[in-house]
Amino acid sequence: MTTRSILATVALGLFLAFPGLANAQYSFTTYDVPGSTRTAVNGNSPHAIAGEFDDASGNTHGFVLSKGDFTQIDVPGAAYTSVNGINASGEISGIYIDAGGTYHGYFRSKKGVLTTLDAPGAVRTQAEFLNAHGDVVGVYRDANQTRHGFIWSKGAFTTFDAPGSVAPLGTGGFGINDHKEVVGTYVDSAGARHGFLRSKGVYTTLDVPDAVLTVAEGINNPGYIAGLYVDADGNQHGFVWCNGAYMTIDVPGETNTGVFSINAPGEIVGSYDDADGVTHGYAGTPAN
Repeated sequence: MTTRSILATVALGLFLAFPGLANAQYSFTTYDVPGSTRTAVNGNSPHAIAGEFDDASGNTHGFVLSKGDFTQIDVPGAAYTSVNGINASGEISGIYIDAGGTYHGYFRSKKGVLTTLDAPGAVRTQAEFLNAHGDVVGVYRDANQTRHGFIWSKGAFTTFDAPGSVAPLGTGGFGINDHKEVVGTYVDSAGARHGFLRSKGVYTTLDVPDAVLTVAEGINNPGYIAGLYVDADGNQHGFVWCNGAYMTIDVPGETNTGVFSINAPGEIVGSYDDADGVTHGYAGTPAN
């Protein structure tokens, strides 16, 4: 692993209102890993952000940015590595692809010990976010290529499926907080994609008003939920859900904004595309 400074540019922006959606002010910081052709910020804690980038050769690596320093993350022997989650202790979770092209999840402890996560019976496993207890949420495909959500906790896997989800697209878990509340997405029998919240075994469907699809990506301890949706014109936007109200977010002047994680102070991270179609990572700090 190497360590160096990361470049950042700062821009001020607003949650842009759509009919039926609320407003909120955010200040945005764009993050591009030096030398990268694509950067996405997938997770954040109160102390650091984490994500993935493509180098000039098209290879994907994970990264962690802490105190202005960028650390590249590569699972040994992997052809691809991403970092999808980071907690306050510095534990991380993500995905790697081995030399044979198989997807695996992983958890890396604060001491740097890496554990591969392959759900029982899975042909493909993806680890997404993790909480302060080291519980990891994710999605896997079974032998029939049907997707299921999972939680990995202290070495044990628990599988879950949102009510109404159908094969093969099924259910995926993306975000988890310290209360083990989980958010993610599922596809129903009509082929519609919805977000969901799973709290104490009870599922709540999340659909941004007038959206054609909704994906819930992250949840913090106060219960704020972050994600993305696509409108009727095919444009992607980010959102934050709080107390039953949806707030939409677009990085000013850019397209295809997504919000992938929200930490305890309410700071969000994600990615957007510029006018040339280049993907950049960003962090957003709430102004109110």
